[in-house]
Amino acid sequence: MADLASNPNADVDAEQAAAAFGSLADENRIAILLALWSEDELSFAELQSAAGFEDSSLFNYHLNKLLGRFVEKEDGRYRLRAAGAKAIDVVVDERFGSSSDPVDLALDASCPDCGSALHARYEDDTITIECPDCDCVVHLGYFPPRGRAERDPEAFLDAYARRLWRDFTLAYEGICPRCSGRTTTRVEVDPDWHLDLPAVSDCADCGTSIGTTIGLRLLADPAVVAFLWDHGDAVDGRPFWEFPFCIDDADAAVVSEEPFRAVVPIERGGEVLRVTVDGEADVVETERVSRR
Repeated sequence: MADLASNPNADVDAEQAAAAFGSLADENRIAILLALWSEDELSFAELQSAAGFEDSSLFNYHLNKLLGRFVEKEDGRYRLRAAGAKAIDVVVDERFGSSSDPVDLALDASCPDCGSALHARYEDDTITIECPDCDCVVHLGYFPPRGRAERDPEAFLDAYARRLWRDFTLAYEGICPRCSGRTTTRVEVDPDWHLDLPAVSDCADCGTSIGTTIGLRLLADPAVVAFLWDHGDAVDGRPFWEFPFCIDDADAAVVSEEPFRAVVPIERGGEVLRVTVDGEADVVETERVSRR
């Protein structure tokens, strides 16, 4: 058995979790949950019919395996508990069938290394934003098949960009986008990866770690939003990868070690917004400078 003593998830009871997942390991029980997922609540007879059971005793057996953890009963009516709804969210998101159609689409964004057009590739539920010419990878992420199934490639990428921006903003504001736990953000100096000064958010509850350019975290800052708006860019109307400072931090620089200060320059139309952040990637100062 694994040693969980130093793990942020050490308070998880693996035996109880295994028992809970075991309760779901039957297609009949998934059918019951799906029936309840489609309705607010159902009586015993209504639920039996909706789940496709002909044998009442067999239906009752499987329903009892779900009661308490995933299904609740009140006044003779059955409804999903929060855990049941989450379980069905996983089933519906993943589909557990064939993978969604792949995507390979050129983006309106340039590779920070060689200047070629970046491509977005989606396959096996994983999206990669990379350069086909020099193999530079600027982003790697997950998107469930459900999010791809009914969208064309352009709409799919727009949805992905919007959700990711929300996730990064939540992490920056102290909320883990994975478990809603507590996150703290720091600027990491000399990291062992492709960015020079990433902003890294760590969740104290589930252990998730999210790293991006500092610039990507600035898309929610009022001064940055206003600066971009003044130059014709609506932040919520464009994918983050179309902003060079969001995918590359080559221009970011540490200007003070004690207290820690780093400057991220954002250039538009002959004007530069110099954004100064502290060690937690919080903005402490902004300055507009005209290019001469």
